[in-house]
Amino acid sequence: MQGKIIKGIAGFYYIHVEASGIYECKAKGIFRNRHIKPLVGDNVEIEVIDKDNFKGNVVDILPRKNELIRPASANIDQAMVIFAVKTPEPNFNLLDKFILMMNYQDVPTVVCFNKEELADDEYKNELKKKYEGCGCECIFISAKNNIGIDRVMEVLKGKTTVLAGPSGVGKSTLTNLLIPDMEEQGEVSQTGEVSRIGRGRHTTRHSEIYNVCKQTYICDTHHLIFRMLRKKTCDSILKNSHHSRDSADSMAACM
Repeated sequence: MQGKIIKGIAGFYYIHVEASGIYECKAKGIFRNRHIKPLVGDNVEIEVIDKDNFKGNVVDILPRKNELIRPASANIDQAMVIFAVKTPEPNFNLLDKFILMMNYQDVPTVVCFNKEELADDEYKNELKKKYEGCGCECIFISAKNNIGIDRVMEVLKGKTTVLAGPSGVGKSTLTNLLIPDMEEQGEVSQTGEVSRIGRGRHTTRHSEIYNVCKQTYICDTHHLIFRMLRKKTCDSILKNSHHSRDSADSMAACM
């Protein structure tokens, strides 16, 4: 049986199998011997050891399309970064560093500006021109007013997408619109209720993936990337990269 790792905590891996459910699994010792660590986003083969309680073992990790260091994940098709056009004012330095980091990991970025009702057309056109000029797709939405959500779904469909954004930009509101059953997939509600696959109160120290619809997943980084990027300079991102210089030169021209 094949599925995708959507979460890993304390040696347990939670595998989403389409049309079946979420299985709690442990990885066989063979992976330690081969120095391979299962990652969120990995497509895996599992053996079911308890069908009624959805328990199993990860027996094989299928070939990876890619492997990201930040966030630690595999088989990522694209990143979608969310900022508000206003309230709070966008931190363009932070946004540019995020795009640069994704470029260096060969992951295309979609820039999604929320709260579009707070800006005039001239300002939005300036943003669109800037970031499309850097090779990013740029979309404007209002999660509060449910505007542009269909477009977001079109962009996400059939892909595994890293979803990122600093606090206060409306990322949680958007995520709840995209995944109404998030709590059932493993998120803890605001009241602190522990989910079926949780092992204690929800922690934001890991990445996890949620199934949006068929073959469509988002990897929620829970602000982890931006906590790290605030401490990084663009030069340090370039220095620590092993990718081609072409993407750096392209991005530098936009900054």
